[in-house]
Amino acid sequence: MSPPLFRQLLGKEMDALPPLLQEAHDASDRQRWEGLADITVSRNPAAWLLCRVMNLPARGRGVPVTVIFERSEGHENWLRTFAGRSYRSELSVKGGRVVERMGPATNVFRLSVKDGRLLLDLEEFRFLGLGLPSWLRPRCHASEREERGRNIFDVPVSVPWLGRVIRYTGSMERRDA
Repeated sequence: MSPPLFRQLLGKEMDALPPLLQEAHDASDRQRWEGLADITVSRNPAAWLLCRVMNLPARGRGVPVTVIFERSEGHENWLRTFAGRSYRSELSVKGGRVVERMGPATNVFRLSVKDGRLLLDLEEFRFLGLGLPSWLRPRCHASEREERGRNIFDVPVSVPWLGRVIRYTGSMERRDA
């Protein structure tokens, strides 16, 4: 079996991540992570509609979150659930980047490691298979870090012509069944 996706892309940079992040992203086993998140969603009707179409989490503080990582040859499936509202994505590697297929959207991220943090920067976005020009596509500079034995995540998403659409932040611990 080939190495996990993040190891394929980061190589030795993966070793610079804290052990908890390595456990989450440099393993071949099925994992369940649970925690709490704070979610802010724009009050702009277009931003709200975009979040609904993508089935992204609803606004809230201290929202229960579960993420299940399932890995198989050549791809990973992530099932994220925020307060009972779930969305699934499939990740694969193409052209040295992570390709995430999520409903009608395809996100292409560049991965990097800086100061012990995992960074995921959105470089391309396609909706219904159509690539959007840079002035129109979402911006996302997500990060993960380890703090006191927990995975701390921050996922801000904005669109140039709408501003901040959604941001979810929080922490999780591994809680396999």
